[in-house]
Amino acid sequence: MRIRVIWAGLLGLAMGGMALPTVAAGDTIKIALIEPFSGPVAAVGRDSLEAFQFYADRINAAGGVLGGRKIEIVPFDNVMNAEKTTQQLRKAIDQDIRFVSQGTGSNHALNIIKSLKKYNKRNPGKEVMFFNHSAVTTSFTNELCMFWHFRFDHNVDQKVAALTTFMNKDSSVKKVYMINQNYAYGQSFQKAARKYLKERAPKAKLVGDEMIVPFGKVLDFTPYIAKIKSSGADTVLTGNWGPDASRLITAGANAGLKVKYYSIYAGIPAAMNTMGTKVSTFTPILQITESHENDPAVPGWAVEEQDEFLAKYNKSTYVDRFRVLFEMLVKAFNEAGSADPTAVGYALEGMTNRGIKSEVWMRPDDHQIHFPMVISHVSTDVKRPFIYNGENYKMAYKTDGWIDRADMTLPTTCKMKRPAK
Repeated sequence: MRIRVIWAGLLGLAMGGMALPTVAAGDTIKIALIEPFSGPVAAVGRDSLEAFQFYADRINAAGGVLGGRKIEIVPFDNVMNAEKTTQQLRKAIDQDIRFVSQGTGSNHALNIIKSLKKYNKRNPGKEVMFFNHSAVTTSFTNELCMFWHFRFDHNVDQKVAALTTFMNKDSSVKKVYMINQNYAYGQSFQKAARKYLKERAPKAKLVGDEMIVPFGKVLDFTPYIAKIKSSGADTVLTGNWGPDASRLITAGANAGLKVKYYSIYAGIPAAMNTMGTKVSTFTPILQITESHENDPAVPGWAVEEQDEFLAKYNKSTYVDRFRVLFEMLVKAFNEAGSADPTAVGYALEGMTNRGIKSEVWMRPDDHQIHFPMVISHVSTDVKRPFIYNGENYKMAYKTDGWIDRADMTLPTTCKMKRPAK
C-alpha cells in the first residue's frame, strides 16, 4: 500500500543514515494520553485516543523507531477533573512513562505544565516531556513556557489573529458580539480578540463582550441570544466549544437569529452531531482548522491517509495536527538516537515537516508549532460528507479561505531555560 511506503520512507529519512541498535520487540516507548474517557465529553477523549493509536500503529507497522522500538499509547482517564489530571500524571510518572500528551481543556494542560516544572527540576535525568496536542491558552508558550513542553496546535492569539485577519476581508462583518467561557482558555480568547479586532479588523465595531460560567453549566442561552439581537450584531466571535457552542447556536437558530459565527471550535463534529443539519446550516458557522477533507489543497497522500482512518474507525478525520505530532516525533527520536526526553526536545526544536498546504515549523524560541490554517464553514454542498461512528452527517466543511503562516507568526515573551545537552 502506498501509505506504508510513505511512512517507511519518512522513517528512513528521519534516521539520516545512522546505524541504529537492534532492540527487543517488547522494548516499547510509552506515551501517556491523559484525557476524559468517561463523563460528558468522553467522546472527545476517545476520538483523541483513536487518532493516537492510528498513528502509533502506522509507525509500528513501518518498523518503529530507533531500530525497532515500538510506540505504545497508554490511556489515563481524567474524567475532565483538574485534580484527577494531576493524579493521573503522577500515575504515569510512577510507571516510568517519560512522554505525556493531553489537549482537552487548558486548565488540565496548565496542571500538567506546573507539575512537570516542579518534577523535572527535582528529578534531573528523569525528566518527562509534555506533547500538547490541543490546549491553546496563549500563555503556555509565552510566560509559562518550558523546555519540556511542545505545542502542536496554534495558540489562541494565533487563531484569533487569523480569524480577525479574515474578518477584515468580509464586508458583511460590521458589528461584532463576543461571548466566551470564563476560565483560562476563554479569558485568553477574550484578551486576544480585543487586541486583534482593533489591529486587524478596525472597521468592525465591538457591540457586546460577554463571559459565561465555564463549560457546560449554562443550559439556557435564550437571555444571551436576546442580548445579541438587541445589540444589532451581524457577527458572533466566540471561543465557546462543547455543549456551550451547541446550545448557543441552537438557541440562536430557534430564535431566528441571523448572524455569522466566527469561531475556533463551533463546528467540531460533536457540535454538528448535537445540532443537526438544520441548525448547523441555518446561519454560517465559520471555524479555523489545519485542513479539511474537501479543500482542494489536500494532497493525494493525505487523502489516502484519511480514507485509511475512515475504513478503520468508521469516522472522518477532523484535524491534521495528530499526524504532524507523530511524524515529527518519529524524526526527533531517530535524529536524537535516543528516547531521552532532553535529547528528543533538542531534536524537535526548529524542526520542519510536510504540511497539507506548506511546510510546518516548530519554533525553537517557545516550542510553538506554525503552519497555515484554513477558514471553512459547515455546508451540505460538499463532495465528502463528514462521517462519525458510521453516521453520514450529509454536511461537512467548505473552504472560505486560507491564512498564511506569516499572518500567524506572532512575537513571544518566552524566556526558555534549557537543560544541558
